Amino acid sequence: MKVLETQSAHLTNYEVFSHLESMRSRYHGQTTARVKSGNLETVMKELMDYFRASPSPLAYPTTYTPMTIRNLFGALRPYDLTKAEMMMLLNLRPNTVALLDVVIEELDARFSEEQQAEIMQIIVRVLGTDQTDEPGPTNGQLSTDQQP
Repeated sequence: MKVLETQSAHLTNYEVFSHLESMRSRYHGQTTARVKSGNLETVMKELMDYFRASPSPLAYPTTYTPMTIRNLFGALRPYDLTKAEMMMLLNLRPNTVALLDVVIEELDARFSEEQQAEIMQIIVRVLGTDQTDEPGPTNGQLSTDQQP
């Protein structure tokens, strides 16, 4: 393999996941005439394990499709988010305003509370929600099984 152009594009986790799935199906069932590199197999396995582990949005039965990226970016265009912020929203699928604050730089200064709520609604509408969310302790309280 030869790298023709370094860092010519940034890929979302979904795009990498889709590419690995297509590579897996392409290599599946091939004879030993064309064997893939052992390193390639290791990298593919480790990446797929990472994507399928919680809290990754790809860990659950996902509703992501190739149009998901276009739909999310189009819906968020009026908010003038950077490309990196939109990619992180897609990769992390924040489910609270607190997590949104981690992804979007200077969230409180750039957006009103109404706009923050609208951004969260767009994320939920386009990307869905985490199916395994369980209500946990609130107001910063630790549950009885957690250590301070």
